[in-house]
Amino acid sequence: MKKLLQRIVLILSLVIGFTLYTNANHIVGGELQMQRTGSAGTFEITLIQFWDQNNLIIPTPNTTGNRDSKADLFVYRKKNNNLVEKITVNYVNSHSISYQNKACASSRSLNTIIGIYKGTVSLSSQRYSDPEGYYIAWERCCRNDDINNITEPGDNGMVFYLEFPPVSVANSSPEFVAPNGQYICSNRPFSMSMAATDADGDELRYSLVTPMRGTTDSNQPYGTDVFKSSYPLITWSTGISLSNVIPGSTPLKVSSTGQLTVNANRIGLYVFTVQCEEYRNGKRIGLIRRDFQLLVIDCNDDLPEQPVITLAEQPVTQVSFCPESPIELKTESSNDWAYQWQLNGSNIPGEDGSSIMVKDSGQYSVVKSYTKKCSRDTTSLVVHAHFAPPIDAAISALKEVICEGESLDLQANGGNIPAGQAIQWSRDNVILAAISPTLQITEAGTYTLRITNEVKGCSGNDTIMISKEALSVSLPDRKGVVEGSKTKLSPMVLPLTGSYIYEWSPPQGLVSPSNQMEATVQPMTETLYKLTVESANGCVAEAAVLVFVIDKMHIPTAFSPNRDGVNDTFEIFNSKEQIVEMRIYNRWGQVIFNSSGYDKPWDGTYQNEPVPPGSYPYLIRTPETEVIGTITLLK
Repeated sequence: MKKLLQRIVLILSLVIGFTLYTNANHIVGGELQMQRTGSAGTFEITLIQFWDQNNLIIPTPNTTGNRDSKADLFVYRKKNNNLVEKITVNYVNSHSISYQNKACASSRSLNTIIGIYKGTVSLSSQRYSDPEGYYIAWERCCRNDDINNITEPGDNGMVFYLEFPPVSVANSSPEFVAPNGQYICSNRPFSMSMAATDADGDELRYSLVTPMRGTTDSNQPYGTDVFKSSYPLITWSTGISLSNVIPGSTPLKVSSTGQLTVNANRIGLYVFTVQCEEYRNGKRIGLIRRDFQLLVIDCNDDLPEQPVITLAEQPVTQVSFCPESPIELKTESSNDWAYQWQLNGSNIPGEDGSSIMVKDSGQYSVVKSYTKKCSRDTTSLVVHAHFAPPIDAAISALKEVICEGESLDLQANGGNIPAGQAIQWSRDNVILAAISPTLQITEAGTYTLRITNEVKGCSGNDTIMISKEALSVSLPDRKGVVEGSKTKLSPMVLPLTGSYIYEWSPPQGLVSPSNQMEATVQPMTETLYKLTVESANGCVAEAAVLVFVIDKMHIPTAFSPNRDGVNDTFEIFNSKEQIVEMRIYNRWGQVIFNSSGYDKPWDGTYQNEPVPPGSYPYLIRTPETEVIGTITLLK
């Protein structure tokens, strides 16, 4: 039984070990190379990997390790992404990269190794003849999970990628120069060569591109020959893009000579890809990509005393605060010390002073180091910061449109405000004198309610926009209508646009429906008609017009201006308030009499001279119609 248990434990250990070691979190970058050898169509394929020795596990007889003994590369046709063949390269050797500042490299555990895999292949010119070319890809999962500029780094694979032309084009790929062992000191100019050399003397063009994450994952950590239409890219973290892969006053960029430069201001580990394109006679014939990581650190030295975090000069490990009222955490300040504040174990970019304004909940700590030497650092105890309970604040109102001449009540939290909370009202950012839960308003504006906890200073806010509708309707004071005739009442309603309900009264003499905007009336006697207009917002306006009845006009057919005192003028009877304009013409259409209104009848003269007897056309315009006729002038 004991032997059986031991065997089970051994099997479990091997399974767990295999699961852990198959992940490639020791690989921090790399690239592919393709060089012609002496024979036509024969190439040496090189896979270069950069390893973090801290995560590297060398295989032993009892463990699988994570340093692969070989790697499978896949060659595809660019035109259709069809697989052409698989190439296997074998581990050859490795060597360390020397860091320029060994003290800082040691204290930061910066220990990088270059691993080399090689293989030789013969590519048939008949099989590799497509003018669009081919590409080689190697996939592996997973990246180290402390990368700061991509999402879910520990679940992302990596892809090393190379493009080459058909074999008929004699060509070797460019080769990146070996990288220096370097890291980035935050807020200091940094440069590093990512240049390449080309045995064929082709033009090389450099650019930063988004790294590939590929199709591998923790369940399938190795690339396969399954058809792939493309290799998915990594997803940048919030605030990161290809234009600021490593953020700073001068974000990461690469020059035309392959020189990387950056002035970083955000501490962390950053992954990026440099692409080198190969041009011949102005045409791109191939490219290589280097996947790489750089660490941005504070460059300091020695072990300082542990910093103590205080609030209001008292050491704290638990604090509560309001989101709108940040608190200031401090530690001792000295020109000898540098600080880096952390939230939940992650560095907070830019927070490198002796104090920090805490705006978010979480676990805060501060890392302390010397300012004048590259040292180890020490970290404070964690301060757990959490938000105090929020203050409820809500404005309620019967409606959000106020009518001209009316008032509206705004209520804070339905009128229920607990003791210890203070109310503040404002309109258009101007504080009002009212401090009660109910605010009566008569004007439009943006109203804000702020309720404050008088002890902690926490607050709750709510805003409501109140508009004002100036609805108006107008009608003439009076309007006449000839007995037995109809007239139209046309109101002016403002605003012109809107949905309105109309109601005319009284019904006596109302010919048209009472719910139309314009009304047609035919009263028998003088009547006061009233129109009530209601808007969609419930605003109401009224207007009225007095419609009086006029006897019918009597227009004679002839008159004799002979000054005998009988029928000497063209007099129209019952014309009061009916005639707007009157014109009389001669036979040639010339106006010989024109009157606005009808104060004085025509006496048969034109320019103070009698006109000859005959028939004279006339036009009489009333508010409702035009009357055309002929008057005969007799001797």
